[in-house]
Amino acid sequence: MKTKPTFKCPANASLAVLALTLFDPSRAVAATDATAGKDIPFPIIERFENFGKEEGMPADKVHSVLKTTDGKLWVGTWNGLLVREEGTFRRFGPEDGLSHKMVLCLVEDTKTGDLWAGTMRGLNRVSGGRITSYLQTDSGLPNNVVYGVDMIDDTVCVATAAGAGALDTKTGAWKIYDHNNSVMHEPWCYAIKGAKDFVYIGVWGGGIIEHDPKSGSFKEYRDPDRDFHYDLVPDDGPINDITSWLTWEDGILWQGTYFGMSRYEGGTWKTWVETKSPLVSNFVQFVWPHRRVAWIGMDKGVSVTDGNYWVNYLVGEKGEGLIEIHRPSQPVEKRTMTTALANSFVLGIYVDDEEAWIATSKGLSRGIFTPKPKPATVAEVNK
Repeated sequence: MKTKPTFKCPANASLAVLALTLFDPSRAVAATDATAGKDIPFPIIERFENFGKEEGMPADKVHSVLKTTDGKLWVGTWNGLLVREEGTFRRFGPEDGLSHKMVLCLVEDTKTGDLWAGTMRGLNRVSGGRITSYLQTDSGLPNNVVYGVDMIDDTVCVATAAGAGALDTKTGAWKIYDHNNSVMHEPWCYAIKGAKDFVYIGVWGGGIIEHDPKSGSFKEYRDPDRDFHYDLVPDDGPINDITSWLTWEDGILWQGTYFGMSRYEGGTWKTWVETKSPLVSNFVQFVWPHRRVAWIGMDKGVSVTDGNYWVNYLVGEKGEGLIEIHRPSQPVEKRTMTTALANSFVLGIYVDDEEAWIATSKGLSRGIFTPKPKPATVAEVNK
């Protein structure tokens, strides 16, 4: 007959952790928070700071966030454009020359320091404290609803509800690309991104368009399954024709859809869907790339991945912060955080080596990374 093992009262902390591991793995994880996730090849958020109306923001709903090269933080909200300087927010609205109070997207011209903001009614250039607006009726802007904006050399590229546009900032000339002069099947564009020799355009129901400005050529990437609801054959191309967002960095093209996400690198596609991967939700609204890692904003939180390791940030039923760490071929590590995202409905993200900023439907969150371990000194090595 088998007998149950007995344990003596632990004499030190390490034995206590061992006992917890045998009886309650989730408690063991909580006991080792200080070292958890050190093997993950990208930063992990240890806590959040949240900003809303109480912290001086004019609206809870935040659409976009961007830190510029001068260290300023710019925030696009439902009620104006904000800049955060020395810990306080300053607002720009229609009374300051902004074409519309609802700011959807942001990009910086790193050559001049100008900020470009796309809104629900026009494109805006913020330069030296002055705002210049570009509207469909008084410029070459394809449509006043600007969903995406990017800076490619001296050209501002926009994705609008009626095609993509390119403004040469030196000459003031516009070019428009839509279903009349390209391979687009429809003009409703959600995102645009420069990538070395190409410009990628995310089309609502038309997949991804690759444009070569030098040759003037266009190439189309469509979901081979041609099914709007399911990814019938994984890794065979873009996961869906409905492209809600796309971005590019370091040779990797990331596509977000409302039915999962995909990655394109070196001629090879990789797709992920909810329940069949660690991806939190198929409803992907935004992707921010940083050092070959994708930070993914969805309606249920944030997923971060390099394609192999995943970290998810969720909000529990009681408003508590939850973190999931997925390692290849290992059990999922789950923990409760001391703080939580402002809201799980994520609309925009900015990440650098120092911190993460996350725009949600109920406030702005700053993610503070777990400190990197300091290299051991010679004395410590020789102990």
